Amino acid sequence: MMLLAFLWASVSVAGASGEPSYIGALRCRLCHRDVYQSWKRTPHARASEPVPEGEDRCLVCHATSGWEVPEVQCEACHGAGGDYWPGEVMMDPEKAKAAGLKRPDEALCRRCHTNAEPGHRNDFTMPAPEKLEELVHPTAER
Repeated sequence: MMLLAFLWASVSVAGASGEPSYIGALRCRLCHRDVYQSWKRTPHARASEPVPEGEDRCLVCHATSGWEVPEVQCEACHGAGGDYWPGEVMMDPEKAKAAGLKRPDEALCRRCHTNAEPGHRNDFTMPAPEKLEELVHPTAER
């Protein structure tokens, strides 16, 4: 309980600035353990590893919030969780959506997976649902 109080206090302070408040995948793991474990096995969980030092422009796609929240974590696709992560909000889909929870779609994937950067593919086809689960995480409602 003390840990949860600490986590909530840190989120509240971070969100007070008006900037998106990222909480990180470790906090999401508190309630979504199976999704977290699945995500850890995906390329998204290692997305910032190939980013060369000094190439911070790459972090727009290879990180959730720069080096502060590296890798393509939960919030890269679902929106900054500072306002929607508490249980009483997440348990109510309408409240969670109103607080900023996003349901990713193909357009969101295309933001990073269709680009003209050297060494990157410039085409994107949305994977079939079973392949998507390998690349992202299980998509069943949690």
